[in-house]
Amino acid sequence: MIKKISLLLLLLFSVSHYSQTNLLSAKNPSEIGKKSISQISNDSEQYLEYGDVEEKDILFSKVIWETIDLNQRSNFHLLYPTTLEVVGKERRPLIHYLIQGIQSGEIDSIYSDGQFNRQKTLDAFNKSLVDSVYTPDGFDKIAKFGGAANFLKRQGITDNELVNMTQAEVDLLNLEAFNQRESVLKSMTFEYLIRGEDYRINNFTYDMVVEYKIKGVWYFDKRISELMYRPLAIAPYTKSVKNMGSRNNKDDLSALVWIYYPHVRETLKDAYVFSDRNSVVRKSFDQIINERRFDAVIYLEENMYEDRLVEDYIQNNSFMRLLESERIKEKIRNFEHDMWSW
Repeated sequence: MIKKISLLLLLLFSVSHYSQTNLLSAKNPSEIGKKSISQISNDSEQYLEYGDVEEKDILFSKVIWETIDLNQRSNFHLLYPTTLEVVGKERRPLIHYLIQGIQSGEIDSIYSDGQFNRQKTLDAFNKSLVDSVYTPDGFDKIAKFGGAANFLKRQGITDNELVNMTQAEVDLLNLEAFNQRESVLKSMTFEYLIRGEDYRINNFTYDMVVEYKIKGVWYFDKRISELMYRPLAIAPYTKSVKNMGSRNNKDDLSALVWIYYPHVRETLKDAYVFSDRNSVVRKSFDQIINERRFDAVIYLEENMYEDRLVEDYIQNNSFMRLLESERIKEKIRNFEHDMWSW
């Protein structure tokens, strides 16, 4: 009897904690999603902070990178809703909170790569959300002059105002410098073209997110004798803003931004995932990620070969790559299992 009462109290507490805010008590639609004074005072929405783990207490660790494919039904809770006009204000996709946190300054550790080598500025991030694209007529105008540089010269731009590459940079095939130069020249041409006729502006939309890459570390903590997981970074991979097409074509995917995950938790702790089974019981995105409530495939484990990707040594065979991912997962799980097998 005592067990049944305890279970009932636990369920009641869970429902009150995760229930859709003020849905039944709202006097008008504008009050839905707003917390009452009593709800705020009883609010316990705090995440469990990561504890300090000393190196001497770690018997095993392995850093892995995984792909979370948003085309899989089991990961839809990280993708939808992509159109905000058809749902309530309390339902937003993961990418919404990531962008909101970055633009508000709450998330400040953003990078261009998952190794945290190149930090990304807020200005560069905002520019990646918008892109101007030539129309066929605009492309023909530029091509008629032999490229953006010659087109700009015909508009009166001097050589000193153009972004030039030295012959040494061309000879060394400095692709990054070349692409940067072409991007600057392209942006300069729009000043002399007609918007709508010669070029159009594409804005980033939530449905352009095709997958997430997540970097994390598995480690065996000898203090508690348990294999643990901690996310380190997350990155939304999107279709190019200039090539908005089918979600199934993943040839031109690129990282919108890499975010140091511990700095995201403050933003995601109050961002709730919609449950398709029961809209009363919900979890925050921070809980979902830390509890690994998603399906993912390993595409890289740290290794001595300059962290080569799985696709670098298993080429043109998706099925074998999937088996390799499972082999790496099994290798990590077996470490904990083997600790007790003898």
